[in-house]
Amino acid sequence: MKVIAVVGNGIAGSEAAEAAIRVDQKARVVLMTKEPFPLYSACVLADYVADRIPVQRVILRTAEDFGKAGIELLLSSQVTDWSAEEQLLHFDDGTLRYDRLVIATGSRPIVPDLPGFGKQGVVTLKTLGDAEMLRAAQGSAAVVVGTGPVGIEAAIALRRRGWTVALVELLDRVLPRLFDAPLAAALKTRLEDHGIDVFLGERVLEITGKTRAEGVKTDRRTLAADAVVLVIGMRPELSLVKKDKVALGSSGGIQVDRQMKTSREGVWACGDCVESEDLITGRRGLFMLWHNARLQGRIAGANTAGAARRYPGSLNLTTVNVFDETAASVGILASEVPEDEAMVLHRKGPWGELWMVLKDQSLIGVQALGRTERVGGLMGMISKGKDLRKALLKEPNSAEGPGGWILRGVQKDLLRLIDAN
Repeated sequence: MKVIAVVGNGIAGSEAAEAAIRVDQKARVVLMTKEPFPLYSACVLADYVADRIPVQRVILRTAEDFGKAGIELLLSSQVTDWSAEEQLLHFDDGTLRYDRLVIATGSRPIVPDLPGFGKQGVVTLKTLGDAEMLRAAQGSAAVVVGTGPVGIEAAIALRRRGWTVALVELLDRVLPRLFDAPLAAALKTRLEDHGIDVFLGERVLEITGKTRAEGVKTDRRTLAADAVVLVIGMRPELSLVKKDKVALGSSGGIQVDRQMKTSREGVWACGDCVESEDLITGRRGLFMLWHNARLQGRIAGANTAGAARRYPGSLNLTTVNVFDETAASVGILASEVPEDEAMVLHRKGPWGELWMVLKDQSLIGVQALGRTERVGGLMGMISKGKDLRKALLKEPNSAEGPGGWILRGVQKDLLRLIDAN
């Protein structure tokens, strides 16, 4: 019997296991995770911390669900080593020999070399275990370090619980990888209007307190804190491949081809631990988003069982809910383009705020606040070499379909901007 082993029980690993058993129902599919929980959604952890949803809404599939699907689920099973040549996975209490392997180890929080990190009350927000610790935290004041999506969500969750909350960011704006300064400023104002203090351009130097957190010292001030949430980013979890068992890409993720194959025969990889190619821009990098991991897992798992499916590329579309107002970003920021090469159309209306980034008469990025549900429809126009002026003038249907209401509203303005440059 063919043994297909999947290491990692996030969305990528779970989808890989299920895809493998669907393609080859005679295979033995073993899904293992170091966590004590079956599949859950990391995307809703902040809502759980805020008491907006019960833990049952966090869990997506139970152990019984995996059993019914014919998948062996091994919880609290840490893979301590991997003998790649012998095709063996080692645990504390035994080994597993496999025929095909899927590495879906995900990502882990970046933890700064910060005095006081090990004190009580200092947490990250990556796992359900982290969320449980944050829910159990005692006190009334919190400092969240980092203003990426998880940092914003953590701050909002704690504010909803009635805590006083401060956000600290080293860079000059919130959500700096997703929004240019004008829309980031609007989001900062919204956070402040709801009682969250936002401190930009500040470096955290120390977490104060004896055995538990009492405050956060930056290069400008000291903030009181009964809880400190560190969410400054994620990096691929590669402890299983630390001995160069598979090739890594330039961004630090596992290098895979379109079939999610690694450089080692019989081994696939998927999810946050891999480097992939942006479907729109063609750039290779880390695209640690749920929808990418899910599709990668389906393709990797199916291919371990004999299929020949191909991954089209990653979609770098991110949405963030800021006190029930949605913000969305796709493509490239204007701040990532030389100043003399970028063109920007910025519009506000009762529906929200829109920021469109153009370069060489091509639409390369869109950011929106408020009515964002169709921003994804513009992704087809955000492609290398796509002549937006030609599309607007010669393709009558360019302003139809998903996202078309955006183009119809700014079509003339876009043409004026392009022609003026």
